[in-house]
Amino acid sequence: MHRTPLPVVRRAGPRALVTMLALTLWPARGAAEPAKPDLSLKRETLADGIYLFRAPSALDLWTSSNSVVVVGKDDVTVFDTNTRAKTARLVIDEIRKLTDKPVRTVVNSHWHMDHWGGNDEYAKAFPGVRIVATAETRRYMEVMGPKFFSDETGYEKSKKNLETAIATGKKQDGTPMTAEVRRFWEKDLAETKEFSDEIEALPRLLPNLVYEDKMTFWSGGREFRLISATGDATGSTVLYLPAEKILVMGDVLPAPESGDGPLPWTTNSYAMTPWLESLRRIDALDADVVVPGQGPAFHDKAYLKLTIEVFASVIEQVRAALKKGQVTLTDIQAAVNADALGRKYKKDGSLTTDFPLWVKTVAKKAHQEAVDGAASTR
Repeated sequence: MHRTPLPVVRRAGPRALVTMLALTLWPARGAAEPAKPDLSLKRETLADGIYLFRAPSALDLWTSSNSVVVVGKDDVTVFDTNTRAKTARLVIDEIRKLTDKPVRTVVNSHWHMDHWGGNDEYAKAFPGVRIVATAETRRYMEVMGPKFFSDETGYEKSKKNLETAIATGKKQDGTPMTAEVRRFWEKDLAETKEFSDEIEALPRLLPNLVYEDKMTFWSGGREFRLISATGDATGSTVLYLPAEKILVMGDVLPAPESGDGPLPWTTNSYAMTPWLESLRRIDALDADVVVPGQGPAFHDKAYLKLTIEVFASVIEQVRAALKKGQVTLTDIQAAVNADALGRKYKKDGSLTTDFPLWVKTVAKKAHQEAVDGAASTR
């Protein structure tokens, strides 16, 4: 659901992550503060009239967030609406620079807030807009109110950590709590609270058109194929534009903000095999451009194919370890190694420090899946 450089299932919000790391990573007295983050919206042209707008995590705060805009003869279709209302408004402003045609269709890829938080802004800007998702995604949205998402900013946990650090005078690593760290923490905590309040107050506009399995529609002279798939959320949607050979995958294929490295997280559930099956099914489609849930578009299927290979390898190794009689999660994870594949993600052939941790998380989910959830108690 949220961005983090560590491969955990429930992704802590970026502000929560910053505050959690501040006690151990904040520079010593006299060191320069980190450079100001890039808050600009990035635009990539994927084909004639088809654009990818990338909101960096510093702008959308929850995660780096992709939104794809398809301009047709008569109207506009938008895939995913970002986390924040202000980010959605920035994309809407860019759409109006491109065309005076209205947005008539919005597609929400899944229920994670960074993919549908801006729905209300589109409805206000384009009255009558139809918002499409799978029936399963809408059912999840119905029961996950604003408080569900605002709690995920990590404000309460960060507040308690700060109080403990002030009371003890020590950071989490046991070193002294400096005045610089305290000032940084307090400032970031105030910003986290502001963001949490914003998320809780954000109007949640549900899809008004749902489908099961697959759906095809034609709009503005283009054919749109929506495909239900399993990704980091079940009941996700992938958009396929057959004429343009473009796949818009949402978090069925998440990627790092930089585009250079492995998937940064895994599934909320333990549906690893359905996710792998979805990736294989989508890989069979004829496509030249693949747009992940975050980061730049890929102009071949190399990242998609490599991710399929990694998932298959980890799942196979987990099952092989179980068949040999290994039972505990620690033993299962120790039996799994995908470093050789992990090096293929990086352009320089290096292995990111996070990759082995990510593999352990995937192995844990594959372990849970293989024994129908029983592994969670071992």
